[in-house]
Amino acid sequence: MLDTSVYALNDAQLRRYEELEKEYMQMFTDPKNCIPKFTIPIKTSFNPTWEEILADKDVMLKNHLERNARHVEVGDDSTLNVRVDFGTCVVANAFGCEVFYPTNSLPCAKDHVVKTREQIFSLKAPDINVAPYRKVMEWSEYFVEKLPEGYHMEFPDIQGPFNNAHLIRGNDIFFDMYDDIEAFDKLMEVVTDATIEYAKATRQWTNAKEGWLYDWSALWKGNARISNCSLHMIGRELYLNHVIKHDVRFIRELNGARIHYCGSAKNVIEEMAKIPGITGIDYESLLHDIEETMENVPEDLTILQPLGLSTDVAKKILSSKTWPFKKRNIIFRLRGPDKTVEEAKELYRRLRRVAEN
Repeated sequence: MLDTSVYALNDAQLRRYEELEKEYMQMFTDPKNCIPKFTIPIKTSFNPTWEEILADKDVMLKNHLERNARHVEVGDDSTLNVRVDFGTCVVANAFGCEVFYPTNSLPCAKDHVVKTREQIFSLKAPDINVAPYRKVMEWSEYFVEKLPEGYHMEFPDIQGPFNNAHLIRGNDIFFDMYDDIEAFDKLMEVVTDATIEYAKATRQWTNAKEGWLYDWSALWKGNARISNCSLHMIGRELYLNHVIKHDVRFIRELNGARIHYCGSAKNVIEEMAKIPGITGIDYESLLHDIEETMENVPEDLTILQPLGLSTDVAKKILSSKTWPFKKRNIIFRLRGPDKTVEEAKELYRRLRRVAEN
């Protein structure tokens, strides 16, 4: 059994992470005066395979704690989060999809349980005690019991209404949007119901703080994250006409949430930013201009994006004496390669000096 006491924080470290949480909260309460955030990839000597991680809850927990320990050493803006992670397929598996286990990777859906439009109209949301959910619950409760003070449970991967519907129906879902919108809407209603129920349950299992969300090494306002990767396949008009209403309902039912969008369609981020109750968006900065996105989203919306050190944005930050952008409630995840502790310390020192001014 894993001895997590070796990862305990001392009093000074606990105070430091309390202050970091306050800084993250300021991104939502006082966005004009908050401090931009940077998390840095750091080398670690503990590198189990995904087969080892998925087979043993102690290995999964230790993998997170070891990575957190490096961030404690560096002192960057990464919150100390751990997550029960069984890939993108948990909700799909609960509906009956089989699971595929790639070599040294997270599991994913192997098949699509809804093979015809006719099946959609008899589809029911899975019971919250179904085996895939129960395993997440059991591992989450174990993690909660073992975590030292100052560490937090990260929101698990629930995907989102459209992602889950895509996994359950397969690529035929895109034909349904044209050929049988009634069937598409019915599928989305059932899957949205199920995703809402699962999201609420995971917050109970992880002992989550109401109104706040530990996710992607940061602290966010809100109670859940929607992953909208399958929007890669559709444009802005289809999203607005047929999908966004389900995101709206999810966010309303969860009393606030953020969205992950890794698609490339123009102006989708700006439309998401208008959803009532949305608190943040993370997106792929290789597909969207960072400075343009900062200008186009509301002042009170926190955004997160990867940042390569060779990009113009990174060069602008590192060559400035004061923060060079109007928007301050912004989180950057530095792209790899992983850095040594000393390299990461020096890079963070330079970034933080600019962010504070």
